[in-house]
Amino acid sequence: MKIALAQMNIKAGQPKKNIETMLHMIEDAKSKGVDVIAFPEMSIGGYLVGDKWTDENYCSNLMKFNDEIMQASNNITVIFGNVYLDNDISARTGIKNYHPNKDGRSRKYNAVYVYQDGKPAERVKGTKLLPKGVQPKTLLPNYRFFDDERYFFSLEDIAKDFDEPLENLYQPFVLNINGKEVKIGVAVCEDLWVEDYRRKGKAQNPTKMLIDNGAEYVINISASPWTFGKNDSRDRKIKFLKEESGDSFVPFFYINHTGVQNNGKNIITFDGGSTVYNKDGMPVVLSKKSYLEELIVVDEKDLTKNPVQREEASRIAQKYEALIEGIKHMKDIRGKEDDQKFIIGLSGGIDSSVVAALLVKSVGREKVLGVNMPTVYNSEKTKKAAAQVADNLGIAYFEIPIQEIVEINQEVLERVNLDGAGRKLSSLNLENIQAKIRGTSILSNIAAKYGALFTNNGNKLEVALGYATLYGDVGGGIAPIGDLTKMEIFSLARYLNEEIFKKEVIPEILLPDELCRFRKDQIQPSAELKEAQIDPMKFGYHDALLEAMTDYKKKYTEDIMRWYLEGTLENNLCISTDMIKRWNIDKPKEFVEDLEWVAKSIQNSVFKRIQAPPIIVTSKTSYGYDLRESMLPFETSLEHDRLKRIILEMKEYKPKKVAK
Repeated sequence: MKIALAQMNIKAGQPKKNIETMLHMIEDAKSKGVDVIAFPEMSIGGYLVGDKWTDENYCSNLMKFNDEIMQASNNITVIFGNVYLDNDISARTGIKNYHPNKDGRSRKYNAVYVYQDGKPAERVKGTKLLPKGVQPKTLLPNYRFFDDERYFFSLEDIAKDFDEPLENLYQPFVLNINGKEVKIGVAVCEDLWVEDYRRKGKAQNPTKMLIDNGAEYVINISASPWTFGKNDSRDRKIKFLKEESGDSFVPFFYINHTGVQNNGKNIITFDGGSTVYNKDGMPVVLSKKSYLEELIVVDEKDLTKNPVQREEASRIAQKYEALIEGIKHMKDIRGKEDDQKFIIGLSGGIDSSVVAALLVKSVGREKVLGVNMPTVYNSEKTKKAAAQVADNLGIAYFEIPIQEIVEINQEVLERVNLDGAGRKLSSLNLENIQAKIRGTSILSNIAAKYGALFTNNGNKLEVALGYATLYGDVGGGIAPIGDLTKMEIFSLARYLNEEIFKKEVIPEILLPDELCRFRKDQIQPSAELKEAQIDPMKFGYHDALLEAMTDYKKKYTEDIMRWYLEGTLENNLCISTDMIKRWNIDKPKEFVEDLEWVAKSIQNSVFKRIQAPPIIVTSKTSYGYDLRESMLPFETSLEHDRLKRIILEMKEYKPKKVAK
């Protein structure tokens, strides 16, 4: 028997394109003598389509494409993911007026379909509770940017409705392969992440149920987004499934999406990572490369091969790949095919320089235009650096001085006199005017002129602290580095120079030492909106704080204060004691004031993030709809207040063990 895993680049909301790809891959599989071909979860319409899943017309349209797959299943078995709109449950069960989904609409299942020889496949043990050839998903993720529980009815809910043991509904499908009966169990994505789903202390394990009911092979179809370490985490989950089933475990086939989808506020990448595991739960066949659409053909003999070792790229290398794919995705969103152009404000700083380099690698230098917009506050150093970056990348570049426009705006606005006091614009007002002229008046209008998008160049630390101006810095069509800390920006700049371009594209004058110190001849991060301005962040330390406070298992000010009291702050933040001292955080009063400033700034800046462009996800918690926030006032907890009092009585911070 030959099984093919169709690792496919799925275009969300474009079923016609997806079905064309699927039919092509089915024909390719047939030409290679494949008996069973499996496609990923929601391969017809995509996975992340938001409240389109509440649109019955949309769901009905997706289901109509099933007929083309069924016809193509002659002389082959096709396994694929699609929505199932269950309007015939009463007819199947014989119970009239059976209640709908939990939201009052028709029941919808995130399901896997199995067709063979032009018809739905039969189960080992049939049931009127489920449609023929359809297996709904049981474990519906409802965390991060996943919303399955919002849209879909679970197989577990069906079991409860009819007082049927869940294991009875996990029956393998009986396939005729070369005149022989083969029992293949199918499940959907989260159904393999069972270790964290428990009832009365026992894992809800669809894989084990399928094996106990006679499955000789298990195929899991997935839409599992990339995160660093995901392959290793998945391998561990398969080992858990093996331990649960013991010697009964069977070869396990995992097929995943490639490409990019979005939820409106986040751009989410799918790197593939499709894998075949042997009966010992060890990987024996891997997909060739991240984000590569490919047909992985597996023969029976491949299941007896020696386990293979994964070769994982570094964290920054994987994040680079995700950023490139995310930027490319903009052409799919806008239907521009390969004609998506970008405008970027090149300030001469590290952030815009890195974004410009990413754009060039994503879409080509001929589709990128850099614009420098100096005022009297912009130094010759930064103007020279901006021009140097543009020249290094080979992109079109313009310098558009805006000082005169700023002065005209100032004159007009100072004519407004509401209170009779003749109030002048403040320094902050003038700073924001410069940013708004750059973003709204210049970049957005150039983008409109050329049918392009302009980028938001803010990093995650700026996004968190609100160090940006609405309708100025906070604007654009995409925020490529909005999920990277400043320290990651420095690392990415070095990676771009050393590994991607193999020359100095990002000027070394922008890169600090390991403690984020800059020499006098270098350019320190600055908005350059007033005289001698330097960014107020404690780079390195604030980055580490933010990563802890936005981790999937996030930490709070109380946790950080406890670490301080215990002397374990640097070890828990994975920074050096020298970094703590570099920013005077070893002084208790400085530590508390700074921590409260960070926490308050983050909470008070929610309104800006709500209006920010979509961010490419590169961490376990990105701002957007990955981390969903309400606009609330900042207030410390009683525990925070208690710990604060204790810390302020300390003379100095005493680390338990000096971290280097």
